[in-house]
Amino acid sequence: MAKKQQVKRQLHIGGKQPHPKWEIFDAIDADHVDHVGDAADLSRFKDGQFQRIYASHVLEHFAYLKDLIPTLTEWGRVLAPDGIMLISVPDLDVLCRLFLEKEKLTIGQRYVVTRMMFGGQNNEYDFHYAGLNYELMDYYARMSGLKIKQRVRRFNLFPDYSGHEFAGELISLNVVLEKK
Repeated sequence: MAKKQQVKRQLHIGGKQPHPKWEIFDAIDADHVDHVGDAADLSRFKDGQFQRIYASHVLEHFAYLKDLIPTLTEWGRVLAPDGIMLISVPDLDVLCRLFLEKEKLTIGQRYVVTRMMFGGQNNEYDFHYAGLNYELMDYYARMSGLKIKQRVRRFNLFPDYSGHEFAGELISLNVVLEKK
């Protein structure tokens, strides 16, 4: 008798819309959310439980001094050995460049860039505690037992900020991570 293959799960951290193939984990309870909690604590899940983890504009909400490495390490713990993590964060290099373009952008547009850097601050969860670019993302990934497999322009999986453009520029750093 053939052994039944275990189907690996997919976790969308911070997801805003239901999807039949993805479980949604978010800090704020809603009808579309499967798991409510702090994304730094995935203790309800077993090691290697997920084939894919997706998080768009979530990591910057963790403090770079004390939370970022433990959070990525925890996400890596629940990632299957051959799984991948799809991470999108505001690209600090792009946002800094945009902010300094005083001749190109109005003060109102530069204010929008500031909100992309520091969060919209619309609720207690909407604050950014870390600014990331490729080099910093690579550093935090390596310190968490992960490595960047590739950088991509857009993920195009969900309607989120991973493909968002502002003033003609993609504002997100999108990377595929895997375990070392």
